[in-house]
Amino acid sequence: MFVVGRITTIYVDEKSPVGNGTFLWSVWKWASLHGVGFCVGSVIEYTQHYLHMWAAERMMGRCRSKFISAILARNSADDEMSTGELSNRLNSHIDLMRDGLGDKLGMFVCCISTYIVSTTISFLLDWQTSLLMAWAGPIYILSSSLLPKITEQSTKRSLAISEEANGISEECILNVKTVASCNGQKQ
Repeated sequence: MFVVGRITTIYVDEKSPVGNGTFLWSVWKWASLHGVGFCVGSVIEYTQHYLHMWAAERMMGRCRSKFISAILARNSADDEMSTGELSNRLNSHIDLMRDGLGDKLGMFVCCISTYIVSTTISFLLDWQTSLLMAWAGPIYILSSSLLPKITEQSTKRSLAISEEANGISEECILNVKTVASCNGQKQ
């Protein structure tokens, strides 16, 4: 934002930009700085996203193994759920937790850190800009945190509908495999 503001100031202050070498050099310098900042920011953002997803995947692996151990430890002979429905619930809920830890928590940390860094930089450069950033930041963070809550209700409804259907389809596929393997044996 600062670099774009500087480029705009250079354009506004210059009365005759045609053929002016210093004008061209100063615009080129700030535009190059903007490009380098974009590249560095993209690499940092990609690395941050990769590390968030990697940590979420490791946590979900541990959670999945503990959940399966807990299910195997209890008496599941009188369980009312089918095998496919249980497997589908495990996968869908683990995926929801992975999305929450990887994407949503990562996005929240990214928003907070971006807000703090940009407010600090703008305060160091210009206190009027930091005053604007101080009021715009909480509105941005609030709107970013409300969007997942709105989509959560529709996600719960769709999960409830698809869990049973996926369980039935998975059980059908397992039964077809069983029948096919039994037919393949010699009598």
